[in-house]
Amino acid sequence: MAEREDVRGTGEAGDKRSTEEIRQDIAKEEETISQIVGQIGERIEEKLDWRGYVKESPYWALGAAAGLGYLASTVFIPRKTPMERIMASIEELRDSFGGLLPGAPGLVKMTLLGIATKAAAGWVKNATATAAASAGRPRPQIGRDSIIRPRVDPATTTKSDL
Repeated sequence: MAEREDVRGTGEAGDKRSTEEIRQDIAKEEETISQIVGQIGERIEEKLDWRGYVKESPYWALGAAAGLGYLASTVFIPRKTPMERIMASIEELRDSFGGLLPGAPGLVKMTLLGIATKAAAGWVKNATATAAASAGRPRPQIGRDSIIRPRVDPATTTKSDL
C-alpha cells in the first residue's frame, strides 16, 4: 500500500497534484453540483406547481379540492358535547310550546281555553234547563244535542226550511 493508485486514472500513481489543480477541480465539482441542485430544484417546482395539474386534469383537481374541503370542514368544526345537544333539544321543545309561556298565546293554550269554554257553556245550559224544569214549565231541548226533533210536515216544508 505504499504506492497510491491514481483516482482520476491519469496513469501514474506517483504524480502529485499541485494545490492550484486541486482548487480548480473543487471549483469544477462545486459548479457541477450547483447545476445538479438547480435542476433538482426546477423539477421539484414543476412537480409542486398545481396549475400544471389543473390544466392537465381539471376534473380530478376539482374532486381533490372538494374532498380536501370536506375533510377540512369535518376536522375544524367543533362538535357539540352531549350536554349541549340535550340543551339544544330542550330549547327546541320549549320554542314549539311557546304558547304555554306567559304572555304568548299558542295553539295548545287556545285549544284548552276552547274546551273549557264549551264545558262551561254546557254546564250553564244544563243548569238553566234544570232550573226551568223545577219551576214547573218543562222546556224541550231543541238543537244539535237534543233527541227531540220538532215536527216537520213534509207537505208544507220546503228545502229552505230544513
